[in-house]
Amino acid sequence: MEAAMRHQAPFALISMMLLAALPAQAQQTLPAVDGPSGKLSFTRGGANGDDATGLEGAVTLPLGQRFGLQLDGAGGALDGSLGKPAFYGGGAHLFWRDPSTGMIGVEAGFARLDALGGVNTYSVGVEAERYWNSFTLGGLIGVIDQSNATFSTPQGQFRYDLDTRFVAAANLTWYPDDNLALTVSGAVAGGDVTAGVGIEWAPASTSSAQPSVFARALLREGGDVYALAGLSLYFGGQPKPLIRRHREDDPTIGNVMGLGSKAGIAFTLGAICKFRAHNSNPCERPGRQSLL
Repeated sequence: MEAAMRHQAPFALISMMLLAALPAQAQQTLPAVDGPSGKLSFTRGGANGDDATGLEGAVTLPLGQRFGLQLDGAGGALDGSLGKPAFYGGGAHLFWRDPSTGMIGVEAGFARLDALGGVNTYSVGVEAERYWNSFTLGGLIGVIDQSNATFSTPQGQFRYDLDTRFVAAANLTWYPDDNLALTVSGAVAGGDVTAGVGIEWAPASTSSAQPSVFARALLREGGDVYALAGLSLYFGGQPKPLIRRHREDDPTIGNVMGLGSKAGIAFTLGAICKFRAHNSNPCERPGRQSLL
């Protein structure tokens, strides 16, 4: 009963948030996207001895007054027990937004890790945000699918089936200052439960380009900890503080390298870590079969 309640809680929270963010009569004339804009971020982090270095970016375009389109992508490399494989991917968001109320949209993404025979991750889902003064409640409901991973052991070469999983996530961001964002998040992906925290700060800028620094950490059920930090550069549109960048320009890049709140490389790495933890005796786990 306790486990069922734990897994149902995120769905109830997200359902209420999605209903609250459904299109309503606009309270002001701000468009969904304040002109073409974008973001470029350099990240460094990792988990369990596997360090990741990557570059991600996004371009957001207005589609009329109330709709927007964001295209995002990323690439980088891991450095650890798997050697130094590359990872890369991309995604797209189509959304309705009123910057005074909230956002709702659909997103899809792809990510690949060039290790363990090549692991591909595909994701699709519905995302939403609700704005209340200095607070933003966000979330995602969707599915992720991953290709099989292979691993060589003294017993032979084995394959681990990374099956399709339902994903639900929610995050709450507080802006104690218009240029400071503090975030807590939680996610359920199949049987995996995660919790995360994040911080982002941007110096005030009178230019259309604005830098920021950020850090994120994710605790996965079982004790695995993921962490990263990096630098971002927002560009395009009018000079504005961070809270308006988030609500009037590009939504969160979540498809490719998200840690904790959305599908992407983090879930791929989580599945791989679970797989590797049992590689000394692969026959103990269902879903594995010898390739020999």
